[in-house]
Amino acid sequence: MEFKSLTPYGEALKLASGLSIHGRSEYIPAAESSGLYCAEDVTSPHDFPEIDRSAVDGIALRFEDSLSASRSNPVTLTVIGQVRIGDDPEFSIDRGECAVVFTGSPIPTGANAVVMMEDAFIDGKIASIYKQVKKFQNISRSGEDLRAGDIIVRSGQRIMPWHIPAFIETGVEKVHVFRSELGILSTGTELVEGVVKNSSAPMLKALASNLGLRSVFYGNVADEKGEILSKINEMKSDIIIITGGSGPSSQDLVHDIIEENGKIVFHGVRMKPGRTTGLGIINGKPIFMISGLPVAALIAFENIIEPAIRSWFGMGSKVRRTKKGFLTRSIFNNENMRMFVRVRMFEEDGKMMIDPMRTTGSGVINSVISADGYLVIEENSEGYPEGAEVEIIEIGDCL
Repeated sequence: MEFKSLTPYGEALKLASGLSIHGRSEYIPAAESSGLYCAEDVTSPHDFPEIDRSAVDGIALRFEDSLSASRSNPVTLTVIGQVRIGDDPEFSIDRGECAVVFTGSPIPTGANAVVMMEDAFIDGKIASIYKQVKKFQNISRSGEDLRAGDIIVRSGQRIMPWHIPAFIETGVEKVHVFRSELGILSTGTELVEGVVKNSSAPMLKALASNLGLRSVFYGNVADEKGEILSKINEMKSDIIIITGGSGPSSQDLVHDIIEENGKIVFHGVRMKPGRTTGLGIINGKPIFMISGLPVAALIAFENIIEPAIRSWFGMGSKVRRTKKGFLTRSIFNNENMRMFVRVRMFEEDGKMMIDPMRTTGSGVINSVISADGYLVIEENSEGYPEGAEVEIIEIGDCL
C-alpha cells in the first residue's frame, strides 16, 4: 500500500517549523552548562579584568622611567614592594620607583607599564631596567577582555566549554537554558518479542542529547492501537518521537491513532531515506512518526526533527560543514524525491573525488559509519553526471 500523496520536503519542513511549540527552560549552574542551548542572552555582570593586571612576571613602573633604558645603559629604580596575585597594594609608584609583580598581579597605583623580568635585574632594593616599554605595555587593562553588559553567549546559541571560564571569571553563577524533554516510543511486536533489536532508540537519545534535550525511552510496545495510545497518554515529554508503524499500510497504526485522537500535520515526505516520516499533534503535543530503521531515522531526525526543534526554541539554524569534489560516477534521481546519498571521499591526482556508495534499504548501518558525507539531490533534479563538481555535507556534522 502506498501513500496517496507525499509532501514535498520543503513544505514538510515549513509545516513542522511553523508550529508554535513551547518547551521547558531552567536556570542551572553556569559551570555545568556546556553543551546546552541558552534560553536568554548571558551578559557579563562587570568588566573583566575588573582591575589592571600584569600580563607577565616583571617590574611595574612608570613607562617614562624606561625611555632611555638599554643593555649598555640600564636605568636604575628603587624597588618599594612586591605584589602577588590577590594582593591589594597599599603603596603607589612614583618616578624613580618600581615594584615586583607576577602574571595576574594587580598593578599598583601610579605604575603604567611592566618590564618583563628577563629585561631587568634586581639586586636588593635596586632594579636595573634594560629595555624601554610603552605606556600600558604588558598590562591587561580593566575591561579589555569583556565590558559590563557584553554578551558572552546569545539566546539560542550553544554553550561551549570555552564559555565556562568567561562565566566564572565574570561572576556568572546561573544561566538560563532550554531543557525540554524528548520522549521516544518504539512500536513493533517484533521488538517486544525480541525478534528484532531496537538500535534506533538509543541513537535518537544520543541525537537528542546533542541538542541539549533531556530524553526518555518509554520502551517497546506491540502493534496494538489501545496499547500504543495508552503509552502516548502516559508520556510526559514535551516532544514525542514514535519509531515504527509510520508507513501507509493497514499494519502501520500510528497515523490512524494520531488522526483519531488529534490531527495530522503531514504524513509521508518526498525524501529518501525517510519517506514515511510524519508529524501529528495530540493535546497540543508534537508527535513525530518515523521509520524504525536506523538510517531512515537518522535522516528524519537530522533533516526534519532537529530543524523544527531549533525553530520552536529559537536555537538558530545549524551551520553545516561542506566540502566540494568531483563525482566518480553518475548518480540519478528517478523518483522525484529529495535523495540523501551517502558518499566516500578520496584524493586522486590532486583532486578531491566523491564516490557515491551503493546501498539498498533504509537500515544499512554501514552506509553511515563508512561514509564521509551526504550528497543531497533535490526533488526536481535528475541527478549529476560522472565528473560533475558537487558539494556534500560532512558526515561528522550530520551526527
